[in-house]
Amino acid sequence: MKLELAASQSLSLERKIKMHEAREGIIDRLARDLPTNIDLERFQNVIVSELGRMLEADRCDLLQLNDGKELTISHEWRRNEKIPSSKGTKIPVDAKRLSEQFDLTKPIRINDTSKTKDATLRFFAKALETHSLLILPIILSGNVLGLIGLHDTKAPRQWLDEEVAFLESIARQLAIGFQYTNLYVAQEQETRRTNALLEIANTLNSHSDFKEVSARVLEKAIALVGADYGALGVLDQTARKISLASFKSAEGSKPSRVLKMLDSYGKSLGVDTFPAVGELIREGKTLFLNDRQLPLAIRVIFNTQLGGKAALLAPVKVGGQPFGLLGFVWSRESIFEDHDIALVEGIADQIGTALERDQLSTEVMRLKSELYQRNSEIVGQAQSIRRAIELALTVADTNTTVLIQGESGTGKELLANLIHFNSGRDNKPYIKINCGAIPETLLESEL
Repeated sequence: MKLELAASQSLSLERKIKMHEAREGIIDRLARDLPTNIDLERFQNVIVSELGRMLEADRCDLLQLNDGKELTISHEWRRNEKIPSSKGTKIPVDAKRLSEQFDLTKPIRINDTSKTKDATLRFFAKALETHSLLILPIILSGNVLGLIGLHDTKAPRQWLDEEVAFLESIARQLAIGFQYTNLYVAQEQETRRTNALLEIANTLNSHSDFKEVSARVLEKAIALVGADYGALGVLDQTARKISLASFKSAEGSKPSRVLKMLDSYGKSLGVDTFPAVGELIREGKTLFLNDRQLPLAIRVIFNTQLGGKAALLAPVKVGGQPFGLLGFVWSRESIFEDHDIALVEGIADQIGTALERDQLSTEVMRLKSELYQRNSEIVGQAQSIRRAIELALTVADTNTTVLIQGESGTGKELLANLIHFNSGRDNKPYIKINCGAIPETLLESEL
């Protein structure tokens, strides 16, 4: 079909007035919302619906360029339900190739989509029944934030200069809305992060027992970042082994599989066993990952054993030297924003600062970590077992006589091993005697 339109064709006076009124209405709405946080979602829906009606299009949508790899149609207005919906459509694009083919900073008029040379555009135009297309960029400081698309699904159409000029003025207002919302959100995030770090700093300063403090910090951090669980690992003096110092899970989560796996590894792992962990410690950079980035074998373990879909790991440094790792795991896919990463890094820095301030706590924590590696043969998470281990470690390096009582098979010998090998006598003879075979009178004289 050949469409012939006179070059002098222009809008009627009535349509010009309506478009002017629509533009003023959008500006008024934006000005009214500027003193507060703009509801950008509602604002964008209003924009596409008003533009679609004013320009007598069949469909109007808003496209956003994600990571330079795909265009996503995020908002849409349709004249009626018979017109195919495009909302949610993802169009794979090569941003570099696209910019070579089209100048995205200027309006793009495709009066007849069947005549375009771009195969991808022809495919999507046919799928969405778009016969004619007008694309306007939303530009801020030279950067393309998004695109406004107007479609005619009935027949090819010649887009007029006056229509394009009207759309350009609206796109400028929309860019202002984007800018203000981004600034407002950034300010809110900065305030939230500052308050969160201040609260964590107060927690670190208000307690002397770092094991208790780290557990409380993890609890607060998990709530702030929305993770399912978090952990703090501490390096030994050789920096070849990292041991679990603290673990916390979110309320309502079920970390039983994770705890079981931690027990099977003895709550410690060799840094060389996991090259990514070693690299993270050496380079001191935060690692964020989604399970789709992982090799299949590791992804299966991450999903099934750790129950994870996404994770963030941040190094903890004391005096500029690697001390450990702070990690959080999510059971759902997560896209980490810069403020999420900054918050986790800030928490790791707070922990490092607190430990640097109290070098004694740092050394005690590292030594405790190494001691716990030695009792890895004792398996159990019950409070009574953990308490028994703590008591055993407390008396290990004293000259006190210790009587261990319990039913057969409850682990009396394991606890005795723990006391001996964590004492100053660990390099001296250690003789095990079956007390049941010793006469009562001899036993009394010995004890």
